[in-house]
Amino acid sequence: MSPRTKEQNDAIREMRMNQIMQAAAEVYLEKGIQLEIRDVAVKAELGYGTVYHYYKNKHMLLEDLLWDALNRTESAVLPALTGDGGSLLKAESFSRLLLRTCIQDPSVFILLKTVADNFHHFPRNRFIKLSADFQERIYLPFVEMIREGIGSKSPEKTANLIFGSLVGCTALNIHHNMQSEMDVEGIVDMIFSGIQAKEK
Repeated sequence: MSPRTKEQNDAIREMRMNQIMQAAAEVYLEKGIQLEIRDVAVKAELGYGTVYHYYKNKHMLLEDLLWDALNRTESAVLPALTGDGGSLLKAESFSRLLLRTCIQDPSVFILLKTVADNFHHFPRNRFIKLSADFQERIYLPFVEMIREGIGSKSPEKTANLIFGSLVGCTALNIHHNMQSEMDVEGIVDMIFSGIQAKEK
């Protein structure tokens, strides 16, 4: 049997990393910051040594999980950030895309909840750059849409309210197994109709 090529090794590595990340997100939803590498190995159906080969501790694993989630979040909302239309329509589109992605991708939900909790359970110094990147790539563009679209006097407060609502709805959905019942359109319409009425 001939040795594997570099490309084959890279493909295996990528597959393993995806397997580990998916398992880590599932375990985090069950156990929160109490998760251990061993739990992730069991969920991923991999040996402890295999997971440990990639991640020496849970903070390294969670850091990678959150960076990956940030990239996924940015990709998901990109149509709203770069699309045509008024700022209000773009903000609503952004919210719909974000809510759908949160429901479908637990790592994105974990990222948003972690940001909302101000990285409370994490070693803060490890996540300063991640927090700054989230602000620059996701949060501030959304605040600007709110500022222009609604003419809000406090767009940061309004953006926080929307993010909090989306995180809360996703948490209910995840922890009560309501995936099929989630009315993304209705939820976003309700949030924005309430905000617009309040701003008038």
